[in-house]
Formats: sequence, C-alpha cells, structure tokens
Amino acid sequence: MKKFLTIILTVLNCFFMIFAKAFQGIAWFFKTIFKAIWKFLVFVGKYVDLFIHKVVIPASKAVAKFFVNLWKKIIQGLKWLGSQIVKLWKKFKQTRFMQGIGNFFKGISEKFNSKVRYHHRKAIWGVIFILPTMIGFVYFFLFPFITTVVYSFSNVYYTQPNAINNETLGIVTEWVGLENYKFIWNVHSTFKETLGSVFLNTVLDVVLIIIFSLIIAVVLNSNFRGRSFVRAVFFMPVIFNSQAVTAAINSGAVITDAMEQQGNDIFTTMFNFKDFLLMANVPNKAVNFLTNASSSIFDIISYSGIQILIFLSGIQSVPKHLYEAAKIEGATQYEIFWKITFPMVSPLMLTAGVYTVVDSFIRSDLLKLMSKYGISGNVSYTLGLGNLTNDGVYAAMSIMFILVAFALVAIVFLVIKPMVFYYDE
Repeated sequence: MKKFLTIILTVLNCFFMIFAKAFQGIAWFFKTIFKAIWKFLVFVGKYVDLFIHKVVIPASKAVAKFFVNLWKKIIQGLKWLGSQIVKLWKKFKQTRFMQGIGNFFKGISEKFNSKVRYHHRKAIWGVIFILPTMIGFVYFFLFPFITTVVYSFSNVYYTQPNAINNETLGIVTEWVGLENYKFIWNVHSTFKETLGSVFLNTVLDVVLIIIFSLIIAVVLNSNFRGRSFVRAVFFMPVIFNSQAVTAAINSGAVITDAMEQQGNDIFTTMFNFKDFLLMANVPNKAVNFLTNASSSIFDIISYSGIQILIFLSGIQSVPKHLYEAAKIEGATQYEIFWKITFPMVSPLMLTAGVYTVVDSFIRSDLLKLMSKYGISGNVSYTLGLGNLTNDGVYAAMSIMFILVAFALVAIVFLVIKPMVFYYDE
C-alpha cells in the first residue's frame, strides 16, 4: 500500500512539475512577445513624435497663418468696398433726382403728420405691422376653413384630364346637404362613441393635469437638493413624446404588454382599488372618476411638462414681499398657498386649460379614425343618396372635431374665469 501511495505521489509530483515548467514556458513566451511589442511601440512612438513636431505642427501653423492672412485681406477688401459704396451713395444722394424724391416723400410725410392725429398714426402703423399676419391668417387658415365647410356639405370629385387638350377642371363639388353629417352621426359605427369618449377623456385630463401640474410646480419651487434634476425629470416626457421615441417604444409593445399584464394580475390579486372604494361606500360616480384617474396616472405625468413650466414661471413671478408679509403675520404654508400663490397664478390656469384641451385632442384616437378617410374614394350610404366621397366625410368629421374642441375651450373658460384674480386690477 505504501508503494502504491509513493507511486501516486511521484506521478502527481512529476505532473505538477511538468505543468509548472509548461506554465513558465508560456509565461516566458508571452513576456517575450510583450517586450517585443513594447519595444516596437516605443520605436514607432519616437518617430511619430518626431513627425508631429517636425512636420504636422509646422504645417498646421503655416496653414493657420495663411488663413488668418487671407481673412485679414478679405476684411480689408470688404471695408474698402463698403467705403466706396458709401461714397457712391453720398454722391448719388446729392443728385437732383434723389433730392427731388427726398423732398417729395418729405412733403408727403409733413402733410400726413399735419392732417392725421398722433393716435390715428399709431393705429395706421399698427395695421401695417399686423398686415402680414392677417394675410397669413386669411390665406393659410380662413380660406382652408371655408373650403372645409363647403366640402362637408358636398361630394368632392377629382376630374380626369381631357384627352384632347389635357386640361382639367380640378376639383368638382356636388351639394348633398347634411348627408355627410348624417352618415358620421347615424351610420358610422364608431365615430359618435369615439367623439364622446374623447370629450370625457379631455375633461378628465384638464381637471387632473391642471391640479397635478399646480401641485408639482409648488413643490419644485421650494428649495431642496437636486431641484434642477427633478425639474428635468418632469419635463423629460415632453421631449420623449416625439415620433421617433414613440416608434421605438411601440417596437417593444408585445413584451411591454406581457409584463404589464403579469404585473396587473399580481397587483389585482393583492389589492383591487375599485372594490376597496365600493366597500367603503363611496358613490359610483366618484369611484369611476378615481379609478380612471389612477389608471391614467402615467399619461398625466407624461403630458404635464408644459403646464408645470407655465405654473412654475407664474409662481416665480409672484412678488416676494407678499410672502414675506404673510410670514411676518404668522400665516401657515396652507394659508400662503390659498391666499397668495393660488390667486396669483390663477390667470395662468386659463392658458394651461386651453393648452391641455388642444394637446389632448391632438393625441386623441379621433384623428386616427379620421385619417382613414383622408384618401380619395367613396363611402356606401344606403340611407341617402347612395354614395358619399371620403373627402366630404373627412371634412364633416373635421368640422365636428373643431366644434367639440371649441365647446371644450368655452367650458374651460366659463369654469375657470370666476376663479381668476388679476393682481393689477
């Protein structure tokens, strides 16, 4: 037995000695290679450094000096050209022709100033300055809006070019009355329901986003560490709500939906918010409002960035002496908010409310529904004339879209207007 153990130990000793020698050989091999590489790099580095100092740096200095001198010559040439133009212009102004034109316009100006009162002149110049804006409004908004109204009461056809002279009449309209509106309201399967859903969701968004934005703005206006980072976090969704980011997020929609479904199942099993409110004898309408608000909390946070900035700028513009006087009088933070902060930022609630209505409508599913009729074609309508064109239906949907948006803006204005306080009045 001892001999057997001695043989095993001898074999193991030989094996480890061979392994150690092999490892030493491999280490020596890599060490030699690394030394050779290091020597090569040092050798190359010397010549590269020499090339940089002897060739690259002098060449770059020469090129820079050339462009500096060229730039100086260009500046000098432009100055000389400008001085020659000024001399020629002065000589040209001294000619009888230019003096006659100057006297003519000077006489018109003096007559105009002598016969027109100052406030009338200000009104005329105001009209002149807003004239480009008015032209743009009429050309880019009013005419298309009138055309949309006409199309909503018509069938719209695109005429084919004439085979003889290749001329076309362009677009031809056929009056159909309220048939397009009857179709989208009575025959279309989802337009009325989608419009009602968009209306209710927008009302909910306006209420929740304004309240949430005002609270977050008050919090972000206070002093704490990392305030700038937190502000950036709340405004970051505004940047991320772009088409490119949306497409990237939608590309992983399957995995995201599966993960959310698993999370919802686990959370629902542990705690059901709706059942909890119902068991607490909360009214059904309040339960539906709270559950909808809790389910859309991600959207509320994502689409509140601009409103937070609006309220934050309003809070920061409040005069500091109002807060100082309130603190001297012993007012609490609750009283300061309701007596100073809220009244001072209340005018901005109209701006935030209107912006929220417009933003909510732009993001609504109603635009996706309307886009299906944005291409030329016909719609079967058995209750009326037989066929309607997509352009007429699309125009009617657009008019309904605009009317509902204006109605919501009017509601927001009527609801918020009594709460608005103007400091200067």
